[in-house]
Amino acid sequence: MKSISSRLLQILVTGAVLSVGSAVANPIFVSNFSFENLPVGGLSNGCGAGCSYSFNVAIPGWTSSGQQGQIQPGAVPVFNSIPDGTVVAFSNSGTISQTVGPVVQLGVVYTLLVDLGQRTDTPFTASAALLVNGNTYAATGVAPTSGNWSTFTATYTGLAADVGQAITIELAASGVQGTFDNVRLGDSLVTATPEPGVMSMLAGGLGAMVLLSRRLRRQ
Repeated sequence: MKSISSRLLQILVTGAVLSVGSAVANPIFVSNFSFENLPVGGLSNGCGAGCSYSFNVAIPGWTSSGQQGQIQPGAVPVFNSIPDGTVVAFSNSGTISQTVGPVVQLGVVYTLLVDLGQRTDTPFTASAALLVNGNTYAATGVAPTSGNWSTFTATYTGLAADVGQAITIELAASGVQGTFDNVRLGDSLVTATPEPGVMSMLAGGLGAMVLLSRRLRRQ
């Protein structure tokens, strides 16, 4: 009876341990993630019906190099749709970057999601990456078709050598009109809080062990 009870308790505790310490995704703040926040003076250049853009004017919340800006396509058919809002960012052979507030923590998984677009009148030139301690972790995904968007993902797990280092999002273009929208970054932290149902599982299992013990005593 003692060996059976001990075995049952071991199974219950093991199950509880496996259920604790699950990954919980937490969003990391990205300033002007959807590029809807416009520069002073707005999008002052016209590009057709309902279309306007900025050019070589700083994108709020971001640091840029090369030729870049924001564009609201409006009725101009360069995209079939916009992933989030009505404005997107673009770069012509340059970079758009932002260093977020949190720094690298050991073992934490950081995940970047960015929607990359292909205009109907240009080839696909956009890319995205996480920059940590001099290393580049490129986002991967399926290239969008003409006029559409595709979500690219970059993943980095905090290394001991990188603890305390800054995390930078970089959007880049290898040619004319790499376009970007809906930039999201999150981390996965380990939590010691039991998942729903773990405590009830333990209670139910211990109750079953008590009943089993009583039955064995009666034999």
